[in-house]
Amino acid sequence: MLICDADEVIFDFMFSFENFLLKNSLKFLWRSYALTGNIVNKKNIPVDDIKVKMILTKFFKECTLNLNLVKNAKNSLNILAQYYQILILSNIPFEFYEKRLKALRKNDFPFPFFANQGSKGKACSYLYEHSKHPVWFIDDSPLQIKSVKKETPKINTILYIENNKLAKLVKENTICDYYSTSWLTNKKILLN
Repeated sequence: MLICDADEVIFDFMFSFENFLLKNSLKFLWRSYALTGNIVNKKNIPVDDIKVKMILTKFFKECTLNLNLVKNAKNSLNILAQYYQILILSNIPFEFYEKRLKALRKNDFPFPFFANQGSKGKACSYLYEHSKHPVWFIDDSPLQIKSVKKETPKINTILYIENNKLAKLVKENTICDYYSTSWLTNKKILLN
């Protein structure tokens, strides 16, 4: 089984999100993985947490159906589907579940999709407990990798960060079983 994140793993979230911010007279500072503290106005003043949630809601409402795909994600997952049961587990607000599902189908990703909130460790642990085969988890967030390894150390993990700006923010890539910056590398890891 391959449990796969969506944002920054299938969909190029940050490219679209940065453009969305610019159109709304905001920008992203790239100081950490967090949205709060990194989204600033024209005067470089960070917007507060309540406003970040409003911005994110507006972004998902307006952009979920039209996010670009991460390079080689579609081809790689289609090949991997011949060997793995693939599930998509994404931290998207539940109110946008249908839009994300529609975006996945529009881009020919026929895999089961589950929305999640918070850490993914418990959800992955549950899936692991009900799988008869080895389980892999791929995500761009070191915190999500850490939560999965903490809950179920036997799940194989790939910390996958193709976005160079995000990759520069990662200080700890030893928490994962594998670190990757391309879908071609992911495919090699998973097919070995």
